[in-house]
This record gives sequence, C-alpha cells and structure tokens, in this order.
Amino acid sequence: MKTTKRIIALCLILIMAFTLASCGSKSAPDESVEPEPTPSMALDSMLKAIQAMDFETAQKYYAGDMGSLEDLNEGSDSSTADVVTRMLKEALNFDYTLSNEMISADGKTATVDVVFLTYNMGEILEKVMTELIARASALQQGGMTSDEFQTEMNNIIAGIYEDIIKKADKDLQISITVGLTKTDGRWMVNDLKDSIDFMDALTGGLISYSS
Repeated sequence: MKTTKRIIALCLILIMAFTLASCGSKSAPDESVEPEPTPSMALDSMLKAIQAMDFETAQKYYAGDMGSLEDLNEGSDSSTADVVTRMLKEALNFDYTLSNEMISADGKTATVDVVFLTYNMGEILEKVMTELIARASALQQGGMTSDEFQTEMNNIIAGIYEDIIKKADKDLQISITVGLTKTDGRWMVNDLKDSIDFMDALTGGLISYSS
C-alpha cells in the first residue's frame, strides 16, 4: 500500500495549489501584463488562474512562490502524476465571491473578503479510502506485476474520486480576508504560506479536518 499512501499524500499537497515550503527564487513580475486597476480584480485573476491550473499566470498576481505541478510531481511516475492532476482538477472547482474591498489611506495596501463555497474534501477522501481498501484487497490476489498493480490502483483511485466528487454538493463555506500590496503600480496578493484559513479554503477544509 506504499504506492497508495504516496498518491493520497500527493493529492493532499496538490489540492493546496501552492508549494508552501518552497525556497526557490521568485521570478520577476511580467511587465507586459497590464496592471490590475483594483485589488479585487488582481485576486480574482489569481483565483481564476488557479482553478484553470495555470500557475504561471497565477504567479503574476502573487507575491509568494506559486510553484507548479511539475515541482510537486517531481520523482513520480507518469501514471501517478496523471491521477493527482485529475484529482486536483476536480478539487479546484470551487465557487467564490469577493466583497468589502478596503484600500489603505496611502493606497499601498488593501484587503478583500472572499467567501468560498467548496466540497468537503475530508468527507470525500474518507469515502475514497474506504472503497479503495476493499478494491485493493481483491487486486492483490490477481497475480499482477508490481507495475501493473500500481497502474491499476492509480486508475481505481482516480475513478472512485471522480465518481464521488461529481455526486457531492458544494456545501462547505469558508470566509477569509486576503491582503494585497501595491508593487510597481500593480496589486499583488500577499504571500499566503502562513495563512491557514486560506489554505483551508483551497483544500476544502482539509487543514481543519486533519487537526
């Protein structure tokens, strides 16, 4: 079950969308991108890019290190990388609304309230693991090679997850306040690596669920 545990662990990390512990250098802002006129528009652009799994574009609105799927999948075989990407795509299908934009008197900082409506990922992953354990026991008796077993397990995990999440309701609501800073005339979302609330929202409550 080591492969299974690795896949689930990667999925939990990927759902977060950011590489929180990354120490790599940040790329300079792309000066060809038109400045966002408001903090809300910058945050909205970042969230839309994350949902589209376009982390290169999301980085243009984020002061921290956005990372990439390639970074997080480093060392994984293609089958495992494919399954976590499929799972991430479903998990990032959250809804959100922005409100209460507040800009400081000096015009250098701002805050925007975000209300996320998303899946309860803790409950969903519990269901995935319950069904996976039952199917894994049957597979282990099938006389497969280790590579065949791993590929089949990857397909089963993705299939179970996609079936469950497509039937699930977005019934988890999380409200947070996001800070932004104006840099070189452009609003940038502050580094959120220490924002447990934001990460909890992006992961469908997994931070709260696991604590």
